[in-house]
Amino acid sequence: MKDSDQEYRLRRFWGVAIFSLGILWGFSSLVYVPEAVLTSVRGSSWLEVFVVAAGGILSLAASIRAFYHRSHATVLLLAGGVVLLAVAICGQILIPHRASGIVNLILLLLPGAIAVALGLFGKITERKRWPSLRGEG
Repeated sequence: MKDSDQEYRLRRFWGVAIFSLGILWGFSSLVYVPEAVLTSVRGSSWLEVFVVAAGGILSLAASIRAFYHRSHATVLLLAGGVVLLAVAICGQILIPHRASGIVNLILLLLPGAIAVALGLFGKITERKRWPSLRGEG
């Protein structure tokens, strides 16, 4: 096996693995939101539920999109992640019933941070001309 073939397959593997984790994260965020609402986690706020749900939808949809058009997905992930982080931070400052406790604060910031991280990974791999995630060349 040539080194270039092995490098191609390794890059494709890592791209598929990272965006598959994005799909898994998005799905798990959408499963978490109903549980948080039904069990009313102490200190949870409507802002936290909204940010986690929006982050789940964003990560799930954009990670699936990355398998078809990585460049479009990275723009969506970067822009959406920045908006989610801004909403989370501004909400913590402006809204009186904000998330309390370190766990809830982490859950509030995590969806935006993960979307930005996925977007940066996609942007870097796009600029370095990594192979398509579907293996079509």
